Amino acid sequence: MIGGAGSAALLERFQPCLRYDSAEGYFADSAEQWTANPHNSLRTAGGEVIASAEDDLSLDFLRAGSYPGGRAVAPDDRIEAASDDYSDQYLRLRQAKPDLRNVIYGHAVRRHQRLWLQYWFFYFLNDYQLAWGIDVHEGDWEMVQLRLDESESAPEIAVYAQHAFCEVRAWDDVTRLAEEKEAEGLAPEEADRDRPAVYVGRGSHASFFEPGYHPTDFYDVTDGKRRPKTDVRMEVVGDGSPGWVAWPGRWGGSRTGYPGPTAPCAHDQWDNPEKLIEHRAVVPEDAPELDEPRLWARRRRNRLLIEFDFSPMPAPPKRLVATVNSQDERTVPPRVHRFALRTVVLGSLQTRVELDPEKHYDVSLAVVDSEDKPTAAEVFVFAPAPAFAA
Repeated sequence: MIGGAGSAALLERFQPCLRYDSAEGYFADSAEQWTANPHNSLRTAGGEVIASAEDDLSLDFLRAGSYPGGRAVAPDDRIEAASDDYSDQYLRLRQAKPDLRNVIYGHAVRRHQRLWLQYWFFYFLNDYQLAWGIDVHEGDWEMVQLRLDESESAPEIAVYAQHAFCEVRAWDDVTRLAEEKEAEGLAPEEADRDRPAVYVGRGSHASFFEPGYHPTDFYDVTDGKRRPKTDVRMEVVGDGSPGWVAWPGRWGGSRTGYPGPTAPCAHDQWDNPEKLIEHRAVVPEDAPELDEPRLWARRRRNRLLIEFDFSPMPAPPKRLVATVNSQDERTVPPRVHRFALRTVVLGSLQTRVELDPEKHYDVSLAVVDSEDKPTAAEVFVFAPAPAFAA
């Protein structure tokens, strides 16, 4: 990292604004979540426990070279969860440790006399499409980076990582917070003109320049309508400070069938930002049209009722996904519920998902079709029941 107050000020000035899909259930938080989560353990590739969340494991325990006590660090060491009830774990952790919510990491790198500003995002789980299918893995590191001009007064280009590839745009073509506010009829502050918008892919957390459907090496969708419930805090990190950023291991086990991601310092772009551009994706100009289902959400007897009509689709979808959120519950993340309805075309589903009659809710419905393509979310808003609306 390029040290000093100058780079920290630039990282803060151009800090991105993350915009999530309405159906999203996991958000960019502190990496400390993964060491603090009860029963998570640091293990060797052979399964031997080195430390656990109940005994020594913390961000301070992670470092390059050797752990406290002298044991050598290996690149295939990994931190893994003890069970696969990830949604419940995430809910409990976010409520127990609210200070770990909504955190991103800034990292400045100089390469060939040019300054790059990197922003790294940690997610508790990568649940691609929120359908518990392709590429589900514990832990998730994503990032975007900006290359400043020679005067270091403004970015020239923005590079957004998307799975194994990236997308590159000139800075003038990147949506900023000011444009978003103006479109919503709000008056932007001057600083808002320097903050880029990052539209986060549903479940995969890949980064995009605009909302919509994005064919990549997978199929991503995001509407960018869900915002963090609290202010986002940025922590500036360097090449070895704090020590955990130099730990080369994996931030997740293989319980889901896919290995957890490698540490940011193990990615080529960590100290050579230009390497990511070598994986620039060819982005189709026109996204294919999808056969959309007809979906409705209702409150019935204080539970969620879903009605559906899949007849416009060539085949019933693999998964129906419902994300339930209440703005009245500031410490509770949106909860994702999944339903398999592969042989049903038309009907209603009375779920066990409770809707408190005293609270406001927004419910997002979407499906993953028979070819693993996600559809855009349909959002339904519920006010408190009339008896509680006073």
